[in-house]
Amino acid sequence: MKHICFYISDHGFGHIARNIPVIAAALKHDVCIYVVCGEKHIAFAKDNLSAMLTAEQYQRIVFRTDKMDIGLILQEGTLLVDTEKLAKACEQYLAGVPARAEKEKQWLLDNHIDSVLCDMPIWSIEACERAGIPLLYAGNFTWTELYREFLPEHIWKSYATYYGKIRYAMLYALHNAEMTEFLDSADITEISVTARPFHEAHIAAIRAKHQRKIVFVALGMSAQFKEPVPVSAMPFDFYTTEGVPLTGNNVTVIPFSTLDTQDYVAAADYVITKAGWGTVAECLLSHQKMALFRRDSVLEDRTTIRLLKEKHLAVSVTQRDLQNIKEIIEKMDRLHGSYNAFHDSAEEIAAKLLSL
Repeated sequence: MKHICFYISDHGFGHIARNIPVIAAALKHDVCIYVVCGEKHIAFAKDNLSAMLTAEQYQRIVFRTDKMDIGLILQEGTLLVDTEKLAKACEQYLAGVPARAEKEKQWLLDNHIDSVLCDMPIWSIEACERAGIPLLYAGNFTWTELYREFLPEHIWKSYATYYGKIRYAMLYALHNAEMTEFLDSADITEISVTARPFHEAHIAAIRAKHQRKIVFVALGMSAQFKEPVPVSAMPFDFYTTEGVPLTGNNVTVIPFSTLDTQDYVAAADYVITKAGWGTVAECLLSHQKMALFRRDSVLEDRTTIRLLKEKHLAVSVTQRDLQNIKEIIEKMDRLHGSYNAFHDSAEEIAAKLLSL
């Protein structure tokens, strides 16, 4: 039996969400899987995977909680990056990487890990390098090209050093072109997207509750908008995640603890969301029209929005535009792109990981 470890960023929930189908695909084979991520993310993964897998498959997973990444630190009430706080946090994080990697190296060897999937955390890359264990990087960006735009050179170049050690990489659709500059030693494979499976009966049940069109509005856990947006007079029914300031008797708030948010995405007629890759992937696989909040200070968001606009699959909006949802929906109605180029790549990633 092979032993495989997943090191997954705890910045938001998109990273753990997109790895859940890969973990499930790998467990169809004779493997034991270790999943290392943040505490809330592990709880999220446990709930999802226990519902997706057989009891025998689920018993072959070992979960471990840890702090994985700094990610992006935002200014309160906005989607804007707090560069001063982020720089200080990254410097502290980088100072601890060598010792952390050395400790993790021993853990990898003690647990007889055969191969690793890394979705972002640089200390896991260094640990595998020291342990001589093959690592597959699966992502749509690295922190290097994001941080290069607003952090001091010594910080982003330190990140670049670790990403430069990657030997195998699978790059998701809509990835930053700039990331390949920092994967110059990697054998790169281009893939499509992944998302948690949709449940057709649940999607149909959601739709059956509504006679009007459904609008799904999400911001993720990392940001909240403060200015209220009254929508009672609008001829739509809304589902929102927590932190979205829509008000009215036609608004239903979905708690962050909800497992099957992908079904609400699929049930909607329109999706208004931040440009997080995970939610975008769910929209692409469920053929949803998207309005994505612009965040020009973050390269990942700019790339995602630009590529989707070029494909006529999304429009971009600002926080202020949320005050005029009717106009946003009119723009989405004019979208005419094709979703044919997108498919679920979970099996492909699992096969590559097992082959290392």
